[in-house]
Amino acid sequence: MRIKNRLSPYPILDNYSDDYIHSSFTAEYDVRTQFSEVYGHIVFSLENEEIEKLISDGKAEYLVHIECPATCFRATRTTTGKEVEFKISSTNLAKVIEVRTFVVLNQDIKGFSSKDFHPDYTNQEFDLLAHQILAIGTAQDFNIENDEKDLDSLPSVLQIVKLDNDNKGSMTINTDNDNLVLIGLAKDVYEKYANLGKTTFKATAFTLVLFPALVVILQRMHDNKDDDDFSSRHWFQVINTMLENNGFNLEDVKLENDSLLTVCQSIFADPICRSFTELDSCSERMG
Repeated sequence: MRIKNRLSPYPILDNYSDDYIHSSFTAEYDVRTQFSEVYGHIVFSLENEEIEKLISDGKAEYLVHIECPATCFRATRTTTGKEVEFKISSTNLAKVIEVRTFVVLNQDIKGFSSKDFHPDYTNQEFDLLAHQILAIGTAQDFNIENDEKDLDSLPSVLQIVKLDNDNKGSMTINTDNDNLVLIGLAKDVYEKYANLGKTTFKATAFTLVLFPALVVILQRMHDNKDDDDFSSRHWFQVINTMLENNGFNLEDVKLENDSLLTVCQSIFADPICRSFTELDSCSERMG
């Protein structure tokens, strides 16, 4: 969403016109890619008494507009606080996202004025409608790191195999191999996974197997990180490098503080939500 410098029938606070003096509206951005998701944290800085009062009274709010021109993806976030966060799957994005910030009205107001209006607007008041823009903040574009991989494919060091001995239960996790982690499934479970995972319930089958497996794998990695034999294995190095490249430290990935669950969900792009979305879609078709 590109903001054009054009005339408005009422004053707008921005950084390219002189409708206001001694006032400002800016935003500080922290936008980064982690695994298959884009995270954003925005902090607003508004210097204008009248607009701030409208926000505190619930008559206006901060609005963030996020757009990816290459994919036509659009999303908005609103808040009356000084900060806002967003999380978007990178599968919806490509190349660049444009992030724009505004203050907008959420109800009609009459007789709006500001002591910081430019002298040309001295003693003028304006009747404004809901959703009209009061201020335009800092705009910024961000490059998106998207490797375009299939998010339902297995990481190269994980392999699902059929168990010969069903007495071990439906699933086992073998981390004793140097090159691969072997995720074993009982014969009947493996066949159902292979059939359903290729058709209607692809995301659900993937989540049922890979999500709990990764929880176990990362917990073992954390517990054995100081064991030279364990930490020198190829699969360990690959997964640990993937964590570090996305801003996670194995030392801090623990079950006790939910960081382990957070990392696992990030790696597979919120697989639980995707699975329920898939099941809901199938249910609607069957109904």
